[in-house]
Amino acid sequence: MSLSQTLLELSRRHLAELPPNERADFEDELDRLRMMRVAEEGLGVGDPLPDFSLEDGAGRVWNSGDLLDRGPLVLALFRGGWCPYCELTMRALEDARPAIGALGATAVGVMPGARDTVASTVAKRGVRFPLLADPANAFARMCGLTYELSPAHIRIHRTRGRDFPTMHHEPIWRLPLPAVFVVEPNARVAFAFSDVDPSRWPDPDALLASLEDLRNAHALSNR
Repeated sequence: MSLSQTLLELSRRHLAELPPNERADFEDELDRLRMMRVAEEGLGVGDPLPDFSLEDGAGRVWNSGDLLDRGPLVLALFRGGWCPYCELTMRALEDARPAIGALGATAVGVMPGARDTVASTVAKRGVRFPLLADPANAFARMCGLTYELSPAHIRIHRTRGRDFPTMHHEPIWRLPLPAVFVVEPNARVAFAFSDVDPSRWPDPDALLASLEDLRNAHALSNR
């Protein structure tokens, strides 16, 4: 089963298990975010990737300019280590990491919170790509891919013990949209995917195809 199919199956099970009032609140939240066009107004193909300088769980600082000097970048935004959809997409990105590297690119993930939160997630998920801390969702906000939670959605997360303002080191309840980009060495976004629904994510094959297109285009330009 592909990643996209696995995520949608997880979503069907998740929604079926929710009490009717929470299911309605969750669906209302998705409708609200679609009306706001959060995904459509965020970072997209042809846009320049905002510069970043972010720490991983060990305290090492990763700079976007240095990463792009190596070659293309596959950059994923995750909601957090608590998110079951993020767990699956992190695993898929880790599985695709050798193929991404073979195409001359680097895979990097970004998630809200401090570096200790990132370190815990890396230890639990066993990922080997750099996973970077984004306190207060500062980088995700530069990408235009965050939203403030509705009161009903806040209530759902509170009942599950998630205090995002404390977890993310910011004063409001905010989350990033799940997103993934393929970025050229000149910082231009060549592939972009984001969706308000956390169960929607492209299969890694789409990322690899984009990287292959970049490699072929580079080979033609050097003839």
